[in-house]
Amino acid sequence: MGRFGQPKTRQSRLILGIVALGFLFGLVLMNTGKKVLLENTGLLNENMLYAVKYAPVDSNAFFLYVLQKRLGTALILAVLSTTWLGLAAVWTCAAWLGISFGMLVMAALLRYGLKGILLIAVGIFPQVFIYFPVALLLLRWSYEFCMTIYFPDKVQTSVLLHGENNGKYALLRNKAVTFVLLLGVVIIGCILESYVNPKLVLNLLRIF
Repeated sequence: MGRFGQPKTRQSRLILGIVALGFLFGLVLMNTGKKVLLENTGLLNENMLYAVKYAPVDSNAFFLYVLQKRLGTALILAVLSTTWLGLAAVWTCAAWLGISFGMLVMAALLRYGLKGILLIAVGIFPQVFIYFPVALLLLRWSYEFCMTIYFPDKVQTSVLLHGENNGKYALLRNKAVTFVLLLGVVIIGCILESYVNPKLVLNLLRIF
């Protein structure tokens, strides 16, 4: 069993490594380009936090917005994984996940120092414990799905299935079921982001 788990472990490490490199690049990018990326955009400035602090929050409307964004991203990635662009989409999404978060963290640090880290920590809590592992699983799922369609000889599970068409179709069905389950977990993250996180952020901003 361990022998067949090794490829998935390597995939996960590779994806996680790309996210980590993207995060470091995002930190450097925001720090070196802060004139354009921070000062000229108003990212996380006091006016932005003031608007968040006093804007009325309709949790139901926010949930629908978040749901559309998160599920939309997952579905786009899934569709791309059925094309020749699937592998490129996986690496691009992994890199962008790290870069965007790195830029956000550095922006908070540059504006507010250590308080900025607290702002980011509260801003992603508790949904980060859902989104981050699910994002990694979705990226790995997309990689495996694309490989199963276009490079079945390189997918180790195809050895177990002896390359038979019915075996390949069964594998694809299993991938579809896994994807639906992952979407269900994403919805849980959307609930936390919409109904729990805003209250935490507002409480922090009152004393920020």
